Amino acid sequence: MTDHVACPVATATAWALVLAACSAALLSCTSVQPPPFAAAATPEEPPARVSSASPAERPRGWSDCSYYLAMRDGVRLAVSLYFPAGRAPATRAPTILIQTRYGRAKESLRGGEPRDVEFFLGRGYVVAIIDTRGSTSSFGPRDVEMGPDERADMDEIIAHLAAQPWSDGHVIAYGVSYMADTAVFAASRPAPALVAAIPRELDFDAYAHGFLPGGVLNEFLLYVWGRYTARIDSGRSPGDEGRDCPARVEDCAALFPLLQPIDEDASYTLLRAAVGQRRRWTPEDYLDAPFRDDAGRNGCSMLAFSPAAELAALRRERKPMMVWGSWLDATTAEAALALFRSARGVPMEIWITGNNHANEINADPFFPERRTPAPERFAQFGMMLDFARRVLASERIRRNVHYYVLGLGEFLETPVWPPAGVASKRYFLTASRALDGRIAAGEDVLRYVVDFSAGTGRNTRWSTQFGPPPAYPDRRSADAKLIIFDTAVFDADMELVGTPVIDLYVAAQSADPAFFVYLEDVGADGRVTYITEGQLRAIHRAPADPRRLPYDQGPAPHSFARSDALAVVPGVVMNIRFALNPTAALVRRGHRLRVAIAGADADVFRRHSDGGQDAFDLHVGGARASAVEIPLRPLKH
Repeated sequence: MTDHVACPVATATAWALVLAACSAALLSCTSVQPPPFAAAATPEEPPARVSSASPAERPRGWSDCSYYLAMRDGVRLAVSLYFPAGRAPATRAPTILIQTRYGRAKESLRGGEPRDVEFFLGRGYVVAIIDTRGSTSSFGPRDVEMGPDERADMDEIIAHLAAQPWSDGHVIAYGVSYMADTAVFAASRPAPALVAAIPRELDFDAYAHGFLPGGVLNEFLLYVWGRYTARIDSGRSPGDEGRDCPARVEDCAALFPLLQPIDEDASYTLLRAAVGQRRRWTPEDYLDAPFRDDAGRNGCSMLAFSPAAELAALRRERKPMMVWGSWLDATTAEAALALFRSARGVPMEIWITGNNHANEINADPFFPERRTPAPERFAQFGMMLDFARRVLASERIRRNVHYYVLGLGEFLETPVWPPAGVASKRYFLTASRALDGRIAAGEDVLRYVVDFSAGTGRNTRWSTQFGPPPAYPDRRSADAKLIIFDTAVFDADMELVGTPVIDLYVAAQSADPAFFVYLEDVGADGRVTYITEGQLRAIHRAPADPRRLPYDQGPAPHSFARSDALAVVPGVVMNIRFALNPTAALVRRGHRLRVAIAGADADVFRRHSDGGQDAFDLHVGGARASAVEIPLRPLKH
C-alpha cells in the first residue's frame, strides 16, 4: 500500500491490528493512582486541577509521553499522551482520543482555564492526541483532508490505545471543528474499543456546511484556513515571522505548540524529516470545482472527505454520540441536525447553542452585552463527562435535541426535529415591501439593483470558524443596501424554530447571480436584529429528489451536482427556492419579522454575477408570487 490517497471513493482497506510497543520514554513513566473517573463534573463543581510532571524546561502543553506509531504502510504518526496526574496510571482508565491537524500541543492548550483536556484528566481519563497523517509532526503526504488512509489509520490508533497496560479498553473520540469531524469518522469505523464520540461544531458535509454553502464559495474559509494549514504542515510559521523548521533547526522549537517532536527526537531530526518536502493539497485545487461531485486538482471531491460520506457506516456501527453545534457558528447547527435526521438509529444527544465556534463566548444577537456562554463552560463539560459516564456504564442514550432560543436565553428540548406543534406559515412578498399571509391577485415586479458592497461584517457566523466571534450590530444601515419586506406586528410571543425557506420568482441581469437572504427581527424601537441567513448560486436551483441525495438535507434540497446545473438566461424569470440555516428565536409581541434580499456578501463570499453589475426583477403576487415560509409555534416555556 502506498501513501497516496485514492479519491473520491473511500474503499475499505484490509488492515492488521497494530499493538505497537510504547516508546522508551513511555515505558519509563512511573505510575501513580489516578483520581476516580466515574464521577461526573457538575455545573457548580470544577474538575480537579492536575499538575504536570513534564520537566521544568518544557513549555506548558508539552505531553507527558510522546512517540511515533507506525501504520500498516509504514507511515509514522506522532502520538502524545496526557495522564491524569502527569504519569501513566496504575489503575486502568478509559481514553479520550483527539485527532488533530493543528499540532498536538496546540490542541492540549485549547480552552480557557481549565483547558479542555484538564476536564477529562481531572476525572481520570487518559487523553491521547494524534497528529493526523500528513499534518504537522506526523509523516506522510496530505493530498486531501481526512482521506481514506487517514480514516483507516483510526482503526489502528484505537486498537493500539485500547491495548496499552494503562487502558481499560474503552476509547471515546472527542474534538472541536476538524477534530469533531475526525470524531464522527472514528464512530463510523469497525473498531470495537471505540464506544462513543463527542463531536463539537462539526462540518457534516464539507461542501454545503463548509466551503460552499449554497454553492457559493466561502473565500474566507478556503483561503485563510487553507493557507494557514499549508504553512504549518510544511513546518513554517503561519504568519510573517519567517520561521522555517526544515530550513533552520533553530526555528523548530519556536514553532511550538504547532510542532512538537516526540520524546526521542530532541535534535528535531525526525520532525524535520516529517515536514520537509511534504506533498500537500492547496486551496487552488478547488477553484475549478464548483459542484459537490467535482474532483479538485488533487483528485478528491469535497463530499469524499466529509463525514456524510460514511453515513451507512455510522448507521451500521450505532456508536452513541453527543453532538454540539451553534445557531451562530457557520452551518454547524444544520450539520448537527443533518446528522440527527440522517442517522436515525444512532443514539444521539444534540446540543445547539448560541455561542461562538469554541463555545466560550455568547453570541446571541438579541443580547449583545452578554459574553458568558450558555451553557457556561463548566456545565458544558459536566454534561459531556456525564454522557461519557453513562456510555461506560452501558446506560441507554436517548435521541434528543436541546436547543437555545435566541432572544429568550433559555434551552428547550425535543425528541424530534422540527419540534412538535411547529407550523410553516407562508408569507407573500408584496409590491408595498410587506410580508402578507394573503396572496395579491395582481402580479407586480420590483427591481433591486445589486449593491456589491453589501456584507455582513467582519464578526459573523462565518468569521468565528477561524477568527473573531460573531457580534451582529443593529442591521438598519446594512439593510439600506438591500431590498426588504416586513410582516405586520406580532400580537403574541411566538417561537420561530426550524428551517425557513425562501421561494422567489426572479429574473437576473447577469448569467450567474447568487442570492443572499437574511431573516431579521424588527423591534418596536426600529432596531433590526439578525436571526439567520441562507444563500444559493442560481445555477444550483434545480430541486433535488431527496432519495438521490447522500443524506437528509431537510426542506428545499439541492444536489449541487454538475449534471443538475441549470443555466441562467438573463431577463428570464426563474424559481429560486432554498432553505435558510435553521434557527430558534423568540419573536416578541410588538415586533415584526423581516426578509432582506441581497446579491452579494462582500465580507465573506465570492462575487458572482460574472463579476459585473446585476439587477434582480422580483415578481410578487399573482401566478408568480414570491414568498417565504417561516416555521412558528406559540412560545412554550
